[in-house]
Amino acid sequence: MTTEGKPNEYSSPSLDLSFDMRASPYFVKDDRNFILYQTSKQLPVMRNLSLVEVGLSKGHSVEPHWHPNANELLFVAEGEIVEAMFNPFTEQILRYRLGPSQTVYIPMGWWHWTLAVADQSRLVVSFDHGAFEAIYGSDILRKTPPEVLQAVYDVNPEAWMEAVKPISQTVIIGPPDPGGIRWRIGSRGSP
Repeated sequence: MTTEGKPNEYSSPSLDLSFDMRASPYFVKDDRNFILYQTSKQLPVMRNLSLVEVGLSKGHSVEPHWHPNANELLFVAEGEIVEAMFNPFTEQILRYRLGPSQTVYIPMGWWHWTLAVADQSRLVVSFDHGAFEAIYGSDILRKTPPEVLQAVYDVNPEAWMEAVKPISQTVIIGPPDPGGIRWRIGSRGSP
């Protein structure tokens, strides 16, 4: 069967409409703090959608970041979080305390972060783009040359380098473990 001269992709005998996100870790800090993802690469029929599952224990957070290519809808499946975002138009910080079955919408390009205020918090996040992309604050902080911060903001470059010294790599879920960073990253960078 066709629609407007195109073959119906859903009629293929080899069509796969399911995927196990446990097979696609984006970031795993430990068994309670992780991000799993699914994009159109894992399930091509999704085309313009991506899906992320986030597990957070109390006091852990998804670091400040933004998505350059998609709007985000966050659904709290379990636990409780505070989702905060910077409204670039009003320059206000918006904070939402959310529990089970509550949602928050985050527009494309808005700087935002998540803090778990209850143990065993689980989130399901959908994006209106077939690829999951994020720009993380830890990368911006540690990769901006100190001389740029000095020239633009009159920041002491030595003091800046000392302040960001503990940030040796992308954080994604913080805080770091006291004994050092012990996480693994799935195919981060090319989801």
